Amino acid sequence: MKRILVPSDLSDISENALRVAVDIADRADAEIYLINFTEHPVETFTATGEIDKKYADEENIYTVQLVQKYQQQLSALSTKYGAGGRTIHFQVYDDELKGGIVDFIKDYNIDLVVMGTSGEESADEFFSGNHTEQVIEVATCPVLSVKKHYVKSDYNTIILGLDTERDSKDNFSQAAAYLNDLADSLGARIDIVNIVKPGTNDKVKIERKLIDFAARYGIKDHSVTIVESDDKEKGLINFARTHSAGLLAVFSHAEDGFFRIFRDNLSEELTMSSDVPVLTINLHNV
Repeated sequence: MKRILVPSDLSDISENALRVAVDIADRADAEIYLINFTEHPVETFTATGEIDKKYADEENIYTVQLVQKYQQQLSALSTKYGAGGRTIHFQVYDDELKGGIVDFIKDYNIDLVVMGTSGEESADEFFSGNHTEQVIEVATCPVLSVKKHYVKSDYNTIILGLDTERDSKDNFSQAAAYLNDLADSLGARIDIVNIVKPGTNDKVKIERKLIDFAARYGIKDHSVTIVESDDKEKGLINFARTHSAGLLAVFSHAEDGFFRIFRDNLSEELTMSSDVPVLTINLHNV
Protein backbone atom coordinates (compact mmCIF):
# COMPACT_ATOMS: atom_id res chain seq x y z
CA MET A 1 0.00 0.00 0.00
CA LYS A 2 2.38 2.67 -1.28
CA ARG A 3 0.38 4.93 -3.63
CA ILE A 4 -3.03 6.44 -2.79
CA LEU A 5 -5.11 8.39 -5.32
CA VAL A 6 -7.51 11.07 -4.06
CA PRO A 7 -9.72 12.43 -6.88
CA SER A 8 -10.69 15.98 -5.94
CA ASP A 9 -13.34 18.39 -7.19
CA LEU A 10 -11.99 20.84 -4.57
CA SER A 11 -15.13 20.56 -2.44
CA ASP A 12 -15.35 20.08 1.33
CA ILE A 13 -16.41 16.49 0.67
CA SER A 14 -13.26 15.68 -1.28
CA GLU A 15 -11.09 17.47 1.29
CA ASN A 16 -12.51 15.19 3.97
CA ALA A 17 -11.47 12.22 1.83
CA LEU A 18 -7.98 13.72 1.68
CA ARG A 19 -7.89 13.80 5.50
CA VAL A 20 -8.70 10.08 5.61
CA ALA A 21 -6.08 9.37 2.92
CA VAL A 22 -3.51 11.22 5.03
CA ASP A 23 -4.40 9.07 8.07
CA ILE A 24 -3.92 5.90 6.02
CA ALA A 25 -0.76 7.18 4.31
CA ASP A 26 0.83 7.96 7.68
CA ARG A 27 0.25 4.38 8.83
CA ALA A 28 1.28 2.80 5.53
CA ASP A 29 4.15 5.18 4.70
CA ALA A 30 2.41 5.84 1.38
CA GLU A 31 2.48 8.68 -1.14
CA ILE A 32 -0.71 10.57 -2.02
CA TYR A 33 -1.73 11.72 -5.49
CA LEU A 34 -4.26 14.56 -5.22
CA ILE A 35 -5.80 14.83 -8.68
CA ASN A 36 -8.50 16.96 -10.25
CA PHE A 37 -9.88 15.36 -13.42
CA THR A 38 -10.79 18.09 -15.92
CA GLU A 39 -10.43 17.97 -19.70
CA HIS A 40 -8.30 20.94 -20.74
CA PRO A 41 -5.87 22.19 -23.43
CA VAL A 42 -3.02 22.99 -21.01
CA GLU A 43 0.08 20.86 -21.46
CA THR A 44 2.60 22.39 -19.08
CA PHE A 45 3.05 24.65 -16.07
CA THR A 46 6.16 26.71 -15.38
CA ALA A 47 8.31 26.08 -12.32
CA THR A 48 6.30 28.70 -10.40
CA GLY A 49 2.97 27.08 -11.26
CA GLU A 50 2.07 29.53 -14.02
CA ILE A 51 0.63 28.23 -17.28
CA ASP A 52 3.02 28.12 -20.21
CA LYS A 53 1.57 30.98 -22.27
CA LYS A 54 2.20 29.35 -25.63
CA TYR A 55 -0.68 26.96 -24.82
CA ALA A 56 -3.03 29.69 -23.59
CA ASP A 57 -4.66 30.79 -26.85
CA GLU A 58 -7.72 33.04 -26.76
CA GLU A 59 -10.11 30.28 -27.78
CA ASN A 60 -9.35 28.32 -24.62
CA ILE A 61 -8.64 31.20 -22.25
CA TYR A 62 -11.54 30.49 -19.87
CA THR A 63 -10.60 26.83 -19.48
CA VAL A 64 -6.95 27.77 -19.08
CA GLN A 65 -7.78 30.21 -16.29
CA LEU A 66 -9.97 27.59 -14.61
CA VAL A 67 -7.18 25.02 -14.75
CA GLN A 68 -4.77 27.56 -13.29
CA LYS A 69 -7.21 28.20 -10.42
CA TYR A 70 -7.56 24.45 -9.78
CA GLN A 71 -3.78 24.03 -9.83
CA GLN A 72 -3.38 26.75 -7.21
CA GLN A 73 -6.08 25.23 -4.99
CA LEU A 74 -4.50 21.79 -5.23
CA SER A 75 -1.14 23.30 -4.35
CA ALA A 76 -2.65 24.92 -1.26
CA LEU A 77 -4.18 21.60 -0.15
CA SER A 78 -0.88 19.82 -0.75
CA THR A 79 0.88 22.36 1.46
CA LYS A 80 -1.84 22.21 4.14
CA TYR A 81 -1.76 18.41 4.47
CA GLY A 82 1.85 17.81 3.49
CA ALA A 83 3.33 18.76 6.85
CA GLY A 84 5.68 16.37 8.60
CA GLY A 85 7.36 15.11 5.46
CA ARG A 86 4.25 13.65 3.78
CA THR A 87 4.50 13.33 0.02
CA ILE A 88 1.42 14.75 -1.74
CA HIS A 89 1.67 15.07 -5.51
CA PHE A 90 -0.97 17.22 -7.21
CA GLN A 91 -2.12 17.69 -10.78
CA VAL A 92 -5.02 18.80 -12.98
CA TYR A 93 -5.30 15.70 -15.15
CA ASP A 94 -6.51 16.15 -18.71
CA ASP A 95 -9.44 13.71 -18.82
CA GLU A 96 -12.94 13.22 -17.48
CA LEU A 97 -13.28 11.32 -14.20
CA LYS A 98 -14.30 7.82 -15.27
CA GLY A 99 -11.81 7.41 -18.11
CA GLY A 100 -9.07 9.35 -16.37
CA ILE A 101 -9.23 7.15 -13.28
CA VAL A 102 -8.55 4.01 -15.32
CA ASP A 103 -5.47 5.50 -17.01
CA PHE A 104 -4.13 7.12 -13.86
CA ILE A 105 -4.38 3.92 -11.80
CA LYS A 106 -2.49 2.05 -14.50
CA ASP A 107 0.15 4.70 -15.23
CA TYR A 108 0.99 5.41 -11.58
CA ASN A 109 0.48 1.90 -10.12
CA ILE A 110 -2.14 3.14 -7.66
CA ASP A 111 -2.94 0.78 -4.76
CA LEU A 112 -6.00 2.54 -3.32
CA VAL A 113 -8.49 5.23 -4.37
CA VAL A 114 -10.02 7.35 -1.58
CA MET A 115 -13.12 9.33 -2.59
CA GLY A 116 -15.53 11.60 -0.80
CA THR A 117 -19.23 10.98 -1.31
CA SER A 118 -22.37 12.87 -0.34
CA GLY A 119 -24.31 9.63 -0.06
CA GLU A 120 -26.89 11.05 -2.46
CA GLU A 121 -27.91 10.19 -5.99
CA SER A 122 -29.95 12.55 -8.15
CA ALA A 123 -32.43 11.45 -10.79
CA ASP A 124 -30.19 12.45 -13.70
CA GLU A 125 -27.38 10.29 -12.28
CA PHE A 126 -29.54 7.20 -11.80
CA PHE A 127 -28.34 5.28 -14.83
CA SER A 128 -24.63 5.78 -14.17
CA GLY A 129 -24.56 6.11 -10.38
CA ASN A 130 -22.91 8.89 -8.42
CA HIS A 131 -19.25 9.66 -9.03
CA THR A 132 -18.00 7.15 -6.48
CA GLU A 133 -20.06 4.36 -8.01
CA GLN A 134 -18.79 5.26 -11.47
CA VAL A 135 -15.23 4.85 -10.21
CA ILE A 136 -16.04 1.52 -8.51
CA GLU A 137 -17.35 0.23 -11.85
CA VAL A 138 -14.00 0.75 -13.59
CA ALA A 139 -11.28 0.84 -10.90
CA THR A 140 -8.71 -1.97 -10.94
CA CYS A 141 -7.81 -1.39 -7.28
CA PRO A 142 -9.90 -0.95 -4.11
CA VAL A 143 -12.01 2.20 -3.71
CA LEU A 144 -12.64 3.68 -0.26
CA SER A 145 -15.70 5.95 -0.08
CA VAL A 146 -15.90 8.47 2.77
CA LYS A 147 -19.05 10.35 3.79
CA LYS A 148 -18.77 14.12 4.10
CA HIS A 149 -19.33 14.19 7.88
CA TYR A 150 -16.97 11.32 8.72
CA VAL A 151 -14.89 11.95 11.84
CA LYS A 152 -11.47 10.35 12.22
CA SER A 153 -11.37 7.06 14.13
CA ASP A 154 -8.92 4.22 14.56
CA TYR A 155 -8.59 1.48 11.95
CA ASN A 156 -8.03 -1.48 14.24
CA THR A 157 -10.94 -3.48 12.81
CA ILE A 158 -12.04 -4.03 9.21
CA ILE A 159 -15.49 -5.60 8.81
CA LEU A 160 -15.65 -7.68 5.62
CA GLY A 161 -19.26 -8.27 4.59
CA LEU A 162 -19.08 -11.51 2.63
CA ASP A 163 -21.63 -13.54 0.68
CA THR A 164 -21.06 -17.14 -0.32
CA GLU A 165 -22.28 -16.53 -3.90
CA ARG A 166 -19.70 -16.12 -6.66
CA ASP A 167 -19.25 -16.43 -10.42
CA SER A 168 -16.46 -17.39 -12.81
CA LYS A 169 -15.24 -13.78 -13.25
CA ASP A 170 -14.61 -13.25 -9.54
CA ASN A 171 -10.93 -12.74 -8.69
CA PHE A 172 -11.00 -13.53 -4.98
CA SER A 173 -7.26 -14.20 -4.82
CA GLN A 174 -6.34 -10.64 -5.82
CA ALA A 175 -9.16 -9.14 -3.74
CA ALA A 176 -7.93 -10.98 -0.64
CA ALA A 177 -4.35 -9.87 -1.38
CA TYR A 178 -5.48 -6.22 -1.52
CA LEU A 179 -7.40 -6.61 1.74
CA ASN A 180 -4.47 -8.27 3.51
CA ASP A 181 -2.13 -5.53 2.28
CA LEU A 182 -4.40 -2.80 3.64
CA ALA A 183 -4.94 -4.61 6.95
CA ASP A 184 -1.18 -5.08 7.36
CA SER A 185 -0.55 -1.40 6.61
CA LEU A 186 -3.15 -0.30 9.17
CA GLY A 187 -2.35 -2.95 11.77
CA ALA A 188 -6.00 -4.03 11.56
CA ARG A 189 -7.83 -7.28 12.24
CA ILE A 190 -10.42 -8.54 9.73
CA ASP A 191 -13.84 -9.72 10.94
CA ILE A 192 -15.63 -11.67 8.19
CA VAL A 193 -19.38 -11.16 8.58
CA ASN A 194 -22.26 -12.88 6.81
CA ILE A 195 -25.82 -11.59 7.19
CA VAL A 196 -28.56 -14.24 7.35
CA LYS A 197 -32.30 -14.07 7.82
CA PRO A 198 -33.53 -14.53 11.41
CA GLY A 199 -34.17 -18.18 12.17
CA THR A 200 -31.80 -19.50 9.49
CA ASN A 201 -31.05 -23.15 10.30
CA ASP A 202 -27.80 -23.71 8.39
CA LYS A 203 -25.62 -21.13 10.18
CA VAL A 204 -23.03 -23.78 11.05
CA LYS A 205 -22.73 -24.70 7.36
CA ILE A 206 -22.41 -21.04 6.36
CA GLU A 207 -19.78 -20.44 9.03
CA ARG A 208 -17.78 -23.40 7.70
CA LYS A 209 -17.93 -21.93 4.18
CA LEU A 210 -16.57 -18.62 5.46
CA ILE A 211 -13.78 -20.34 7.38
CA ASP A 212 -12.88 -22.36 4.29
CA PHE A 213 -12.96 -19.20 2.17
CA ALA A 214 -10.55 -17.41 4.52
CA ALA A 215 -8.18 -20.38 4.50
CA ARG A 216 -8.33 -20.84 0.73
CA TYR A 217 -7.55 -17.21 -0.06
CA GLY A 218 -5.13 -16.60 2.80
CA ILE A 219 -7.01 -13.91 4.72
CA LYS A 220 -4.80 -13.14 7.72
CA ASP A 221 -5.63 -12.38 11.36
CA HIS A 222 -9.38 -12.79 11.06
CA SER A 223 -12.52 -13.95 12.82
CA VAL A 224 -15.88 -15.14 11.43
CA THR A 225 -19.29 -13.90 12.60
CA ILE A 226 -22.84 -14.78 11.51
CA VAL A 227 -25.35 -11.96 12.08
CA GLU A 228 -29.13 -12.28 11.85
CA SER A 229 -30.95 -9.42 10.13
CA ASP A 230 -33.83 -8.97 7.69
CA ASP A 231 -31.77 -6.37 5.82
CA LYS A 232 -28.17 -7.02 4.68
CA GLU A 233 -27.29 -3.35 4.46
CA LYS A 234 -28.66 -2.39 7.89
CA GLY A 235 -27.27 -5.55 9.46
CA LEU A 236 -23.74 -4.80 8.26
CA ILE A 237 -23.88 -1.11 9.14
CA ASN A 238 -25.21 -1.79 12.65
CA PHE A 239 -22.58 -4.47 13.24
CA ALA A 240 -19.83 -2.10 12.06
CA ARG A 241 -21.08 0.67 14.34
CA THR A 242 -21.46 -1.48 17.45
CA HIS A 243 -18.01 -3.00 16.96
CA SER A 244 -16.30 0.38 16.33
CA ALA A 245 -15.09 -0.69 12.90
CA GLY A 246 -12.62 1.60 11.15
CA LEU A 247 -13.63 0.36 7.70
CA LEU A 248 -16.45 -1.68 6.20
CA ALA A 249 -15.25 -3.78 3.25
CA VAL A 250 -17.27 -5.51 0.53
CA PHE A 251 -16.45 -7.44 -2.62
CA SER A 252 -18.54 -6.10 -5.49
CA HIS A 253 -19.73 -7.15 -8.94
CA ALA A 254 -20.34 -3.54 -10.04
CA GLU A 255 -21.71 -3.34 -13.57
CA ASP A 256 -22.47 -0.50 -15.95
CA GLY A 257 -25.82 0.89 -17.12
CA PHE A 258 -29.16 -0.92 -16.94
CA PHE A 259 -27.76 -4.23 -15.74
CA ARG A 260 -26.44 -2.59 -12.57
CA ILE A 261 -29.88 -1.22 -11.70
CA PHE A 262 -31.50 -4.65 -11.58
CA ARG A 263 -28.86 -6.26 -9.38
CA ASP A 264 -28.81 -6.36 -5.60
CA ASN A 265 -25.75 -4.13 -5.42
CA LEU A 266 -24.90 -4.10 -1.72
CA SER A 267 -21.78 -2.03 -2.35
CA GLU A 268 -23.83 0.82 -3.80
CA GLU A 269 -26.34 0.73 -0.94
CA LEU A 270 -23.58 0.82 1.67
CA THR A 271 -21.76 3.65 -0.09
CA MET A 272 -24.96 5.70 0.08
CA SER A 273 -25.93 4.82 3.66
CA SER A 274 -22.92 3.94 5.80
CA ASP A 275 -21.25 6.51 8.04
CA VAL A 276 -18.32 4.11 8.36
CA PRO A 277 -15.98 4.41 5.32
CA VAL A 278 -16.75 1.66 2.78
CA LEU A 279 -13.94 -0.17 0.99
CA THR A 280 -15.16 -1.75 -2.26
CA ILE A 281 -13.13 -4.22 -4.31
CA ASN A 282 -14.64 -4.94 -7.72
CA LEU A 283 -14.07 -8.67 -8.25
CA HIS A 284 -14.38 -8.36 -12.03
CA ASN A 285 -11.66 -5.69 -12.36
CA VAL A 286 -8.84 -6.53 -9.94
